[in-house]
Amino acid sequence: MVLFFLAFAVGEGFSEFTRLTVREKWMFAGMGLLLAGLLLAWFREGWGGVVSIAGWSLMVIVERRMLGVWPFSIAAATGLLHVLCWLRLRGPAPPSKPLYRRTRAFLILLGAALMAFVLLCANEMFNQPPLMTPAFRPSPEIVGSWRATVAGDVGVVFEINSDGSVSGSVGDASVVGGKIVLNRSWFGRLIHWRTDYLIRGSLSRAVEALGGTAGSRFTAPLFIRGSELEGSLFLFHPRAPKPRKLKLQKH
Repeated sequence: MVLFFLAFAVGEGFSEFTRLTVREKWMFAGMGLLLAGLLLAWFREGWGGVVSIAGWSLMVIVERRMLGVWPFSIAAATGLLHVLCWLRLRGPAPPSKPLYRRTRAFLILLGAALMAFVLLCANEMFNQPPLMTPAFRPSPEIVGSWRATVAGDVGVVFEINSDGSVSGSVGDASVVGGKIVLNRSWFGRLIHWRTDYLIRGSLSRAVEALGGTAGSRFTAPLFIRGSELEGSLFLFHPRAPKPRKLKLQKH
């Protein structure tokens, strides 16, 4: 839970915190205390459990429905167990210098592994495409003309070439600087994140049915499903509606 939370925090940036409402800030603070307590309990289980319970209590005070959100309730129950263990086992631990050295080495290795995991998650979620993604040469099954219809009657045509370049059109706008790339690294494939491919580029003019302005950037993350490419069409501009579902068929 802590790693998942940190991955989003690193990707979105802590500056976004200033845009939250007062209620959302209190919820964010409660979640932060809950997760911080889980980490603190590795070293001070009594204090860690108290901080976790305090964070969960703050979330429940702000939003009563959090009582039924089981991932946070499990974390709070873990905090309670830490407190109970501390009360039962708070006598002095027997000195063991060799064990201390091994434990310190283990914690250093574990910390390095956790940091690597957070960075890999942030890279996979927020980079387009992620770092470590190899160069892509489209196979014959990908090369060709792919067509779909979005928003009822807006035609989408992607001409995928063997060098990875993509031309075509979205409605009456031409695709400019289009390119198809792999959309996930080995880590993304391992944990089943993101899509197989990503088409990205710009549009030569506004597509009225989709909103936007001339030069709007777009991306189309896609999976290959049998003989079709399935995914979504994203337009990047303030007036863009929600992503449009794409089901491209080869012609």
